[in-house]
Parts: sequence; structure tokens; C-alpha cells
Amino acid sequence: MYRNELIATVKLAHFYKSAFTPEQVHSYMRQPVERVEFDALLQKLKDEGHIESIDGALFASDLAEAYRLKKDWSRDLFSRNRRLLKWLTRMPWVRFAALTGANSFESCRKEDDIDLFLVTSPQRQWLCYVLIVIISKLLRKRGVFCLNYLIDEDNLEIRKKDYYTAVQLTQMVPLIENDLSAELRDRNEWVFSILPNARDRILKDKYYLLNKRKRRSKLLLSPFSALNQLIFRSYESRL
Repeated sequence: MYRNELIATVKLAHFYKSAFTPEQVHSYMRQPVERVEFDALLQKLKDEGHIESIDGALFASDLAEAYRLKKDWSRDLFSRNRRLLKWLTRMPWVRFAALTGANSFESCRKEDDIDLFLVTSPQRQWLCYVLIVIISKLLRKRGVFCLNYLIDEDNLEIRKKDYYTAVQLTQMVPLIENDLSAELRDRNEWVFSILPNARDRILKDKYYLLNKRKRRSKLLLSPFSALNQLIFRSYESRL
């Protein structure tokens, strides 16, 4: 019953020429299935030669070398920009940051940028955006960061509710460790109607953790809020 869904989920990673672990495949299946039943079906597919396991990752075809290479590129990209990312996590209004996209799957191409999920203080997201643009330009790193998600603490529910977004939220790799990660999950319960097996999945990787930053009390200063709104209006037509 779940055979085609399991194989299709394994192949989803191949879109990035990457591979999922069994835990990821189980989490990203659209149909609810008990882990014991999943493991038994996975073993059967391995025995039949439909799925291969290499270094803990699952492949529907022989993509092992490409998988290892992309993981190396992903970690090298992060390592080269670690200091800049650490600065970003310490910006005054940044409350939470995480890797998304190919970076979170460690499936980057050699020339890729860094995809980010950013949560700021209320009414400060566009101020943070401009600061990141200015600093990146000064350091000649303008093309390094791509803000896939930019929201503030008062708007944690993601409006676009589809399978792709659900996978992104489940797979994101935190750069800052605090309770906002859990609150994001609580405010986006719709994710688990699409990925019913992902509820208990909490992803942390010490290699990527840059900051254990406690959340601060919300402090709204009207001049900054007005400036944030002004910046948004200036970018609105482009966005």
C-alpha cells in the first residue's frame, strides 16, 4: 500500500541529486504509517534491489558519488561563510535563523548561495534585510545569502501551505537555538496534516549551530517601526 509512496519519497531527494536517510523518508511521506511497518517495507525494497543504502542514505539509483560531493560542497560553503553567518545571528533584531533549501539537505552545487529562514523582532524584518544587504555589499558577499523566508515574531504562521513548504519547515537546520523553533512548529500545525509522520522530528546539528540566543522581550520603538514600513514600501514593487 505504501510501496509507491516510499519509493517516490526516496526519489524526491534525487531532484537535488542528494539522498534522504530512512528517518527523513518516513517523515516526508504523505501517508501515515507506523515506523515498524515502514522499516519492514523498506527492508523488502532493499532485498528486491529497488532501493540501496549507502552510508545511511537511501538511493533509488547509484548516486553515491554525487551525494558525497554535494555534502562536501555544502559544508565548505558554510565553513567559508561561518563568520558572516555568526555575525548575522548576533544582529540586534534577529531572533531565529536556520538553513533551508539545498543547504539544509547538504545537497548544494559548488556555486550555490546560502538559503536562510529568518525571524526578527516585530516590525523589524525589513530593517534587518537592509542591514544584511549593506553589510554583504561592503564585504563583497552580496550573492551569498538568499532569504527564502523572512518573518517577524508576530507572524509565525506561514501563509503558503503546501508540501514543499512543509518539507522546508521540517528540514530547516537551526543556526540559533532557542524556543522559537518549537513555537514555529506549534504555529504551523498544518505541516503535520501534509507530513503526518514528521511530528516528532526535531532536527539539530552541532556543526551548524552558531548561537544559543535567548529570546528578548518585545520592545517597539515607533521610529524604527516607521522606518521598517518605509523600507518595505520602497521594496514592495520589486517583491
